[in-house]
Amino acid sequence: MHPLSNVLTADLSTVATSEAGIDVLVVGSGTAGVTSAIELAGKGLSVVILEAGPLVMSTHVGSSPFRSRSDLTPKVHDLVRYRTAWTDRAQYETGTPPERNNDAWSAVGGRTLFWGGCTPRFTEWDFADWPLSHEAFDPYYERAEALMHVSGPHTTRAPFFRSESQTGLLARLNAAGIGAEDASLGVDTQEVRNGYIPRGFDCAADRLVRSGLLSETVAPGRIVLVPDTVANRVEHADGRVSGLIAAPAAGGAELRLRARHYTFAGGAIQSTRLALASGLKDLHPHVGTHVADHQFIQGLLKLRKPLDEPIYAFVPPTADRPYHIQIQGPFTETWYTPYHATVWLDCDPDGLYLLAYCFGVGEPSESNEVTLTDDAGAGRGDMGKFAVVAERSAADNRVLAEMEVFLPQVAEAIDADLVRTHVNPLGAALHEIGGLRMSQQEGAGVTDTYGRFWALPNLSVADAAAWPSQGSANSYLTITAWSLRHAEGVFARLSGTATGER
Repeated sequence: MHPLSNVLTADLSTVATSEAGIDVLVVGSGTAGVTSAIELAGKGLSVVILEAGPLVMSTHVGSSPFRSRSDLTPKVHDLVRYRTAWTDRAQYETGTPPERNNDAWSAVGGRTLFWGGCTPRFTEWDFADWPLSHEAFDPYYERAEALMHVSGPHTTRAPFFRSESQTGLLARLNAAGIGAEDASLGVDTQEVRNGYIPRGFDCAADRLVRSGLLSETVAPGRIVLVPDTVANRVEHADGRVSGLIAAPAAGGAELRLRARHYTFAGGAIQSTRLALASGLKDLHPHVGTHVADHQFIQGLLKLRKPLDEPIYAFVPPTADRPYHIQIQGPFTETWYTPYHATVWLDCDPDGLYLLAYCFGVGEPSESNEVTLTDDAGAGRGDMGKFAVVAERSAADNRVLAEMEVFLPQVAEAIDADLVRTHVNPLGAALHEIGGLRMSQQEGAGVTDTYGRFWALPNLSVADAAAWPSQGSANSYLTITAWSLRHAEGVFARLSGTATGER
């Protein structure tokens, strides 16, 4: 156990046997779970967070002494990494265990310990098939950007990258008719003043510790953090959840925890896995379905003339171009790995290479689903007993084809050559959505527009599992904004102020 656990956390058995009442029990300590927990505890509710992984760091790796240690960062990853399976229908139906071909991380803070920092909003047209309008969602974006100290073109905080090279590169892209802007980043750029020190990368673990709400015991207006604990299932009857069954991640007896309200916040795939393990597909056939991930192409660009300073450019999507490109560098020749999303890459002034990450909207087809398996090869107890069965649709392939055509145009606009590209498999982008999709009308979807299950009003989902679709933007900011709305709905219900209380 991490030494900080002695100061910041409680153990499962103590919480399970506590006589104090839990108002909200949250599964997952990433941005969805922590944002919801802080909001609800701030309104006087007692909150418990269960996290399957350990407490290894209380800040993002990029804000730590590991920030550019490519020799050490993979070891930090491996402390909390487990493998997941994404496969196609033909392979899945052979009955053989699918290959563990993707990474996931389980730790206090979740992926927020390692995320890459780029955090734009979804666009107006990205909300076209949501039961919420972009206008209705805008206040939650503003609150999320304030919480995360987002810097960039759409906030009052200066962009992280500010240089003549950055300005010149953006000008060349715009002159070529390719709209480009400074990247919106979840990196605090406020200046040091009057005792304020910028907070670096946004990280859920950091926000949780800074909140001042952590407690060793369950109490109103406090949050109890229970790490190294796997949520196995919820029990339900007569339209209500009656308890959550959890067990120590290292093995041991299952324990039952009871609360007034239960929230899944383990990420779209894990929240869906937990719903399936709880038998919730019997309540609605869409439980587990309509899963998607971004279409993800990476590229390496070689500049014909060197840049004097580092750049981070963002080519946003348009209504006719459902994908965006992030361009970062320069470096000596390199290639994207999962650790590049963790280490704040130090640019090399003598380098000529730029990394380009192109993310396109994925179609949440009904046939794309999370399924339970008996294979626990990934470890993490019941967390590893699933596979994602997904295939690219015709729309997905069109987006990929358009991105492959667009990347060399971008390279030419900035006086560079496209050295190579790679189309990544589904699941590699780590921007999953769906599985518990929301709807405006009861019965049309699994959850309502606050993430509450239509069939179980004291159960909700705070993460992207509820989304009916995705924009091309990285999901982090929108998950944070969505979890603020989710918490609003949970509090309204528990306080008796919700319209049409169920």
